[in-house]
Amino acid sequence: MTELKIAPRQLGDAVVLTLPDRLAKTHSAEIVEALHAAGHAVAPGSRLVVDLRGIRPLTALLARALVSFARDRDCVLVAAPDQATTLDSADPDAAVGRAASLTEALAEPGDGRQPFAASGAVRSLAFDSDDLSRTEAFLSSAYAPMRIGSDTGHAGTHIRRHAVDGLSADRLDLSFEMSYSVEPLGTICLCDVESGTIEDHRVDGLPEAETFGPGDLVSYSPDRPCTGRIARAKYSITMLDPALLSQAAGVDRPVRLLGHRPVDASAAQHLRSTVAHLRDDVLGVPGVGENPLAVATAARYLAIAVLNAFPHTASAERTGDGLDAHSQTLRRAISFIEANLDRPIDIAEIAADARVSARAVQLAFRRHLGTTPMAYLRRARLDRARAELRAAVPEQDTVARIAARWGYAPSVFAAHYRAAYGESPSSTLHRDTAEQVRFPGSRSFVRTAIAVKSESDAADRARPDAAARFESLSRMLLSANSVADVLRQVVEATAAAVAGADWVSVTVLGSDGRFSTAARTGKIAAELDRLQYRDGEGPCVEAARADGPSYVASADLAAESRWPRFTAAARALGCRAAFSTELPAAPGLDRTAGSLTVYSRRPDSPAETDRRIALLLATHASLALANTHLRKTAELRRAEFRRAVDTRDVIGQAKGILMNREGLTAEEAFDLLRRTSQDLNVKLVEVARTLTARHGELERE
Repeated sequence: MTELKIAPRQLGDAVVLTLPDRLAKTHSAEIVEALHAAGHAVAPGSRLVVDLRGIRPLTALLARALVSFARDRDCVLVAAPDQATTLDSADPDAAVGRAASLTEALAEPGDGRQPFAASGAVRSLAFDSDDLSRTEAFLSSAYAPMRIGSDTGHAGTHIRRHAVDGLSADRLDLSFEMSYSVEPLGTICLCDVESGTIEDHRVDGLPEAETFGPGDLVSYSPDRPCTGRIARAKYSITMLDPALLSQAAGVDRPVRLLGHRPVDASAAQHLRSTVAHLRDDVLGVPGVGENPLAVATAARYLAIAVLNAFPHTASAERTGDGLDAHSQTLRRAISFIEANLDRPIDIAEIAADARVSARAVQLAFRRHLGTTPMAYLRRARLDRARAELRAAVPEQDTVARIAARWGYAPSVFAAHYRAAYGESPSSTLHRDTAEQVRFPGSRSFVRTAIAVKSESDAADRARPDAAARFESLSRMLLSANSVADVLRQVVEATAAAVAGADWVSVTVLGSDGRFSTAARTGKIAAELDRLQYRDGEGPCVEAARADGPSYVASADLAAESRWPRFTAAARALGCRAAFSTELPAAPGLDRTAGSLTVYSRRPDSPAETDRRIALLLATHASLALANTHLRKTAELRRAEFRRAVDTRDVIGQAKGILMNREGLTAEEAFDLLRRTSQDLNVKLVEVARTLTARHGELERE
């Protein structure tokens, strides 16, 4: 009888006994004896797991022996799907625990999904060594027990790690060739190769080896040992708690990935970007990584990206979910979200409070709001952050601190904030006009702005009635057919309402990348604009660019160094000061690339009230341009629709003629038209139009 030994492996508080795949000639009694021998070395209280997936084939006799052993030792059997039938025959009462993977087997009894919770401080470290044994010890402690080797004995290893409980993001640089033999990782592990290669990577139980090179992003098997060789590679390793996948999928069972490569290049790139965000913008930023809400949000985002990138077991939809996706479910879910914005929550918690499945919650948000629960959660937190920014005192608070309080890394927060509100978080924090800002174009906003202006210029009685002009402008904006008339009113109102406004112009940036003056109060304004367009510098050019600053000013062009060519020419025309404000985005519309510019003969900084009024009028100009664009787009779509209807009608008429005259079916008539179009190299609609126009002539002939 051949002596068989099974080496136990410690994974957390469990011990795994893996049966080798070459047991065809080994008696079942010897296998059970080896299992008992290995089990005697297990410390009392440890959970025991037997992995039998490598046995091919699993005989009925061996299955009964394994079930008997598992029942005696109260252990879990990890079996492949094709072994289930044999085990069912040996254990018809399901008295023995069974799992499809080590991840599932190692979960706590009675809890298929251990909740992930970000806890503890971020642990950041750098490991640099040329010693092979030290490198092996570090890798074994960081990932899983392993053996490594090198033919040269050299071990140039550089590792940078950021980690919290259940989550780690590493970058590795190995400047030597290293062989490895790694025990099961027991967690989700993503490997993204930047340079070099990972060669002859073999997973226990799978027949083929693989090689990964630059650009490859793969998931390592969490519950099978693997071997291979790394040849001078730079790569990243990201590990996450499998419970995160269950939470993101909204299921109460472990989720397994069904493939080790992403479904397509787009999904891989999105996952790669998400990993970089987690590593560089959350865990790698002091303060942000200490915030449990920020870490939990980024971790959940990573889990969703993993589920989107790889096929998995949670993709099936339950039939009853659609019936529960009604408005009451949506209301309950929204109430729970709004009440818990300040703490980490997931889709499972939302679903539990709404008393439906997670899938039903997702369907309810998609059906009624056209979004997802987590997207709604992110926007709600963004709204809370905006409210804090508007109420904050700049000297006492910062954008980064408020962003972290609501689960955002500063860089991501700025991008999301600008996309949602059309301005930077810093602009909101430092603006002192929150009381005055309302919906652009509303009469309450106009009256408030004019009231502020009237207070500061009460002594200037000779100035025209700016309030009446603004009222007229608002009415005209709503009814104007010509954008030129509105913009002319805008520049004239600016010249009347803003102190020191000697010349005013509106600049727009066309789709061809060229600037043009859409309206101005005189030839001097047009010439000042032209100088800036020619040289590509100046306040109106900077503010008009889509990626430019929202406000540009120079109190004295004689002392200005930013635009040397423009300032010299402007002074020659008598201009000594200028300021420009961007054309802000109208609510619900994209920003029009352009600016409103005020030129003055006297060097002076504009008062804050003048800046507010210029912003108001620039908004009017933006609305006028946006309304014109929308009107033209609507007219174009109507014309296209009319052409489509006319085309369909004329083709239908031609088909009817052929069906009636030639006795054809509708399909045969259309096929005849199509072949005639191809033979004559004439558009189908033109053939149909000719046939209908000459139908009477053809009938007479």
